[in-house]
Amino acid sequence: MSNKFFDRNWWKDFVVAILATTVSIILTFGTGKLVERNNQKKERKLTALMVMSSIESFARSIDESAAVWDRLDSVAVWLLRMPIEEVERLGEEPFEDAVNEVFQAPIIRHDKTAETIFSSNIDTWKNMGNFQFVDNVGACFSLMNWIEEKINNDAVGYTEHQARIFNNFSDYPGKNFTEKLLRDEPSRKQLQMPNSFKAWLAYCSDNLRRMNRKNMKLIGISEKEVLAFTDARADVAEDDVPEPDYSEFMKPHPDKESIDSNLDYARQLDSLLKQH
Repeated sequence: MSNKFFDRNWWKDFVVAILATTVSIILTFGTGKLVERNNQKKERKLTALMVMSSIESFARSIDESAAVWDRLDSVAVWLLRMPIEEVERLGEEPFEDAVNEVFQAPIIRHDKTAETIFSSNIDTWKNMGNFQFVDNVGACFSLMNWIEEKINNDAVGYTEHQARIFNNFSDYPGKNFTEKLLRDEPSRKQLQMPNSFKAWLAYCSDNLRRMNRKNMKLIGISEKEVLAFTDARADVAEDDVPEPDYSEFMKPHPDKESIDSNLDYARQLDSLLKQH
């Protein structure tokens, strides 16, 4: 075998080995990069779902609070429409449960886990790859915290009117607590507040959802996915959110007949009045 033939085969084998090694390196690193990109994509989607679900969950808690204020509004309107002479004549008992309920203002609390993780980790921001999304989510969290603080402070102020009269009972005219409450002008004005609270909360939840739909558009995740993810976390079913209509949040007080037919207190008092 000639040296020339040996050299040709040796170089051929050498080149093939180099190419195989190069291809192997490229495939290894390429596959690794592909897996890394896929993992980053999954992490980005999961993070986005977590933060948008957190916003939707808070909007739902606001809806629940608004529903409570709606109930308190009906009770308050019923009390305010009651002639004081009737309250004086019938005494405390027919009104005691209504007065106790009407001042049970709901307090809002939300889980800040997603907010803390998202807001405190710069790597999370970088991985999202969308500054507008990060900025808009931050605005949502700021609004959520402001809403929570405001409604809770207002709720405390609302309930203080009951304690003000109860703790200074002899300072107010009237024979019983309900009579004193309804003769006190500041308390009567306070009893008109549930209507404003429920309207404001309905507006807040609508505004948060509009901001969250912008988040979905920015990150490329559908509202259906966010709602399904939220349902799975909360283990509850949620109907589709209708298109917002601000006029729906400012409904007038229900009429007396509607209140009387839906409130236990009104039905009980009607029964009592028939006995007198």
